[in-house]
Amino acid sequence: MTTLFLNAPGPEFHQRSSRWGGRVNRSGYLVPPIFLAVAAAHLRAGGGEARIIDAAALGWNRPALARRLEEIKPSLAVIEASTISVKRDAETAVWIRDNFGPRVALVGLHVSALPEESLREFPVDYVCVGEYEETVRELAAALEGRGAIEDIPGLGWRDPEGRPMINPPRPLTDINIFPMPLYSQLPLDKYWDPIARNHPCIPIRTLRGCPFPCSYCVAPQVLYGGSVRYRKPEPVVEEIRALIAMGVKEIFIDDETFTLKRSHVTDICRGLKQSGVRLDWSCFGRVDGVDRVLLEEMKSAGCYMIRYGVESADRKILETIGKNFTPEQTEEAFSLTRSLGMKTHATVMYGSPGETRETMERTLEFTIGLKPDYAQFAIITPYPGTRYYRELKDSGRLLSGDWEDYDGSCRMIASLDSLSPEEVEAFVDYSYRRFYLRPRYILKRLTAVRASGGIRRLIRTGSRFAQSVIAGTPAR
Repeated sequence: MTTLFLNAPGPEFHQRSSRWGGRVNRSGYLVPPIFLAVAAAHLRAGGGEARIIDAAALGWNRPALARRLEEIKPSLAVIEASTISVKRDAETAVWIRDNFGPRVALVGLHVSALPEESLREFPVDYVCVGEYEETVRELAAALEGRGAIEDIPGLGWRDPEGRPMINPPRPLTDINIFPMPLYSQLPLDKYWDPIARNHPCIPIRTLRGCPFPCSYCVAPQVLYGGSVRYRKPEPVVEEIRALIAMGVKEIFIDDETFTLKRSHVTDICRGLKQSGVRLDWSCFGRVDGVDRVLLEEMKSAGCYMIRYGVESADRKILETIGKNFTPEQTEEAFSLTRSLGMKTHATVMYGSPGETRETMERTLEFTIGLKPDYAQFAIITPYPGTRYYRELKDSGRLLSGDWEDYDGSCRMIASLDSLSPEEVEAFVDYSYRRFYLRPRYILKRLTAVRASGGIRRLIRTGSRFAQSVIAGTPAR
């Protein structure tokens, strides 16, 4: 039997594989369904037949997908769903089942956080709770008569009367058993990172998890329970070498925080250098987790940019959301990184408990003062399964139960004492204009574009920015 792993089509693209699961954002950021690709490769490594389709990246509609389904004839369709996309993804799943016959399963953060609720809300056959590589492999075997559905850890299913049944959770496994994602079946040239130097730029994962208690961050709470598991450096280096052979020009290490463990970082950096890999790459880092020696090691291995979470300039807000670092540490990290000739990217988040107009303005000016090369402004989103979601529900401050409103790029769905949702949403757009339309910044970027030959990148990103921010059309 063939198992299809699907990033579903839709009238708008959903970032289902990213940690915040939003719509098409202001820059057109487009990433591959990395976890689907790992699960597909894992099924294939166990002897199963796996196909993966990124219909969203390919721009397919249902008729285009139907033609491929008629060719593949899958017996099981595994569809990734984020909170914001889950209603449409479930509709696609049911359409596939009703028209082409396979059993259908939803996977991802949303159904992992709300498995029973998802089976009650959506008429799909299965949901996979937590990491699903092993669960899907066992499900495919059970559908072939090799095993029982009720014995598969991490699976949600229906009894003969259609009632939701949730099996015991699957223990976390050694991530080093998983093969390289099935990149060969993905349209690598379609993915887009607007701040990358080179394209295509493909994200990879070298670890899973994060130990920090950020109240809003969904994957560490829903999937990993605060644990961290690291891949060995050798397969990480081999994966990068394989991507280079496929024409990839840059890597983004999309771990929650790549710089968590010094030995993990240095082993990968030394492995890259010893293998002769010459490739630009960037990563996420925490401002309290870097120093000069570590950054110099990373730079020597090809790292040219660190993406730091700034979130807020207000000390009390940082404490409330569990960031456990200070604005002074943020200033120090940006200054140090810049002094080594590396680029920086700042991510800022508005709307946290205690936010006011004054704290947002102070955070914006603080961010500009950090002198990052790029900045991203978003709204804190209460994803199901997080402490922040539970706090809002318990206090009656959650403003929407419509999953399509859970969009951190442009939608505020929490009640604050001193700000309306519209004020927070408007300040996001204002922040983009204030940051990116400064004459000095524009001159700097134009100079950099001429030096690097990045005209195509500037036109593509700039056109989306103009549409969503300058022209006032939200990226929804």
